[in-house]
Amino acid sequence: MADDPQRHTLFTLLDTLKVHRGLIARIGLAIALVAVLAVMFPRGETLEIEYRVGAVWAQRDLIAPFSFPILRDQNDYAGELEAAERNAYRVFERNAAAAEQQLTMVKALFAELESVLAERTPEVESRDSLQDGARIRSSGLQITAAEWRTLGELHAQGELTELGERLGDALGEVMRTGLLDRPKKEIVRGEVAIRTGTIEQIVATDRLFDRAEAVQTVRDGVSRQFGERSGATRVAASIAERYLAPTLILSEEATRQSIEAAHDAVPRTLGFVQENERIVSKHERITPEAKLKLDSFQRAKADRGPGADAPTQILGNVIHVALLVSLFTIYLALFRKPIVASMRRLGLIAFILALVGGVAWLAREVNVDAPVEYLVVVPAASMLLTVFFDSRVGFFGTVTVAFIVGGILGNDYSFALAGLVAGALSVYTVRDMKNRTQIFRSLGFIVLGYALTIVALGVERYEPLPVVAEQLGFAFGNAIISPVLTYGLTIFLERLFRVTTDLTLLELAQFNHPLLRLLSEKAPGTYHHSLQLAALAEAAAASIGANEVLARVGAYFHDVGKIIKPTYFVENQKGSRNRHDRLAPRMSSLIIAAHVKEGVALGRDYKLPEEVIEFIPQHHGTMRIDYFYNKAVELAQQSDDETKIDEINEQDYRYPGPRPQTREAGILMLADGVEAAVRTIDEPTPQRIEDVIGGIVRRRLESGELDECPLTMRDLTAIKAAFRNVLVGVYHPRVKYPEQERKRERPPSRLPRMPAG
Repeated sequence: MADDPQRHTLFTLLDTLKVHRGLIARIGLAIALVAVLAVMFPRGETLEIEYRVGAVWAQRDLIAPFSFPILRDQNDYAGELEAAERNAYRVFERNAAAAEQQLTMVKALFAELESVLAERTPEVESRDSLQDGARIRSSGLQITAAEWRTLGELHAQGELTELGERLGDALGEVMRTGLLDRPKKEIVRGEVAIRTGTIEQIVATDRLFDRAEAVQTVRDGVSRQFGERSGATRVAASIAERYLAPTLILSEEATRQSIEAAHDAVPRTLGFVQENERIVSKHERITPEAKLKLDSFQRAKADRGPGADAPTQILGNVIHVALLVSLFTIYLALFRKPIVASMRRLGLIAFILALVGGVAWLAREVNVDAPVEYLVVVPAASMLLTVFFDSRVGFFGTVTVAFIVGGILGNDYSFALAGLVAGALSVYTVRDMKNRTQIFRSLGFIVLGYALTIVALGVERYEPLPVVAEQLGFAFGNAIISPVLTYGLTIFLERLFRVTTDLTLLELAQFNHPLLRLLSEKAPGTYHHSLQLAALAEAAAASIGANEVLARVGAYFHDVGKIIKPTYFVENQKGSRNRHDRLAPRMSSLIIAAHVKEGVALGRDYKLPEEVIEFIPQHHGTMRIDYFYNKAVELAQQSDDETKIDEINEQDYRYPGPRPQTREAGILMLADGVEAAVRTIDEPTPQRIEDVIGGIVRRRLESGELDECPLTMRDLTAIKAAFRNVLVGVYHPRVKYPEQERKRERPPSRLPRMPAG
């Protein structure tokens, strides 16, 4: 029992973590995003202002506050280092003992050959010479049958000893001169350093041999002695190739020291700037020499500071990114709470920010002499945020992305401004998307945004025309890449993060969707009711700035569950018979309420987005099915058993919920009630329609069904006005002809009124 307090504390902590796990996940996502972007920021130096060759220095005179060396251009310096490494001497150590050892072995070989061949008799000549060959092979030399016959012929002619002498002389000349342990083509410089003991000598490689040249030299020497007798030449070359041993061995350590010395001989600096010396003057054009001084000054400032990877600089980068991300987060938390409530949407935003940041980092790291920074696809991020959310999120996100990109590119104001202008214009081109190809309309506006910014900054800085033209060319490439990237990523990100865009909703709004076609076939009355409801919901959503496309699509699919039992709903009953007449009120209410669960199942079967499926249960909320509840009460009152009234549970006659969670779902709930109520008016005048609308809205408010959706009283006023305008247009007074008057005199249908469900 002593462990009970500890266990209680542990369970309490776990419960707390479960309650706050959403907040913890969001904080973790924010920290990860800030860390990833902060890593991409430049280290070791801070470019406070932009400068490039040919631009005009618009600041005040820059005076050196301390002395510093002028560092050479990094590309030039790296090129000279490579050239120095190629031209550095390769150091070889001479191994004279190897030459003497191999020559001794050659002499011993020919002595053994003489001995073996001298012992052969005519009887032995006619037999196979495999045993003789085996004796020679035991000394380490492999002799083929053809070579063995050649050696026998030379011995018979008394020339075998002379062949051995010529071969020994040729090998001795090669190995004493110097036989390299590698091909000459691997030695770039035409000279090598040969070390013998403590003495080094520079020798041209033309005076030395590699293995291929050594074998050829032996061939030539033997060929001069024996003429065109190719057999003797081949045997000599074969023996030479097997007994050649390098006498010049590359020394890795000495060669490394030689390369380091060559590197040290390459000058890193071009001079010094003394303290109080003018680095560049105001209105002076920046020359290559001036740029080297500016670069060196920035490097010297960084070297005098705490260091490139100092904790203080890393902390500064983190705070820099955190400020930008926090401003965007505050905006979302105050004005776009549904986005903050969804981890999928927050993850999507983080992915877009990190993606564009990564492109900016690559543009900075690419070592090319071109303004590739203008290829950073800020407009693509702007359009993606607009397509997935709305134009306000897109614009605020553009500001955030532009500043992040500017920071990653070295706090470069010009790129940040260009990205901001082009991204903002691209936002307005996709704010009212009707189809996916409309994305490409933004190409011209992106070009316009970049062009205006580049020209403005170019004129301001007196930049030469070729520089401005080059920047415009890269900006035009960005204008082509961004729409294509947006189009491709939209499809990919919709699937990855399961976020529905207006483009997807517009595709669902087409009447050829299989589920809508099935609804029109199985439940035509419900289908036409959904179309009328869509017009009401769309008008109401437009009046308060809600997502009218989502409201319209939600209305189309809100009652698809009625496909399962269509004739149990009054709008689909064609005759006077009502299927509920023979059912108990409780059973009827179960059937009516079941269409919600069945609709959700159908929506998932047909892969409807969750945003659309949510309309199915929420448009009814937890409302009571009054018709059957009142019928149950009436039957209980007519019964002699008074306990039956107490047995009626009101919860059994309510929809399962949940209540509307969004403005669009709240609008659909109101529209559903209003449309059903107005259809019951015998002579729908504008005043009667307005009264019915007001009554429905008031009852929904009083019952608490709208408590969980963010509709305000101002929104409800606008929604009622929108409903009135649409319904008055539908039920406007018409001229009555005599035939219609006679039809009016006929008795109405006996079909009882029921809720539309």
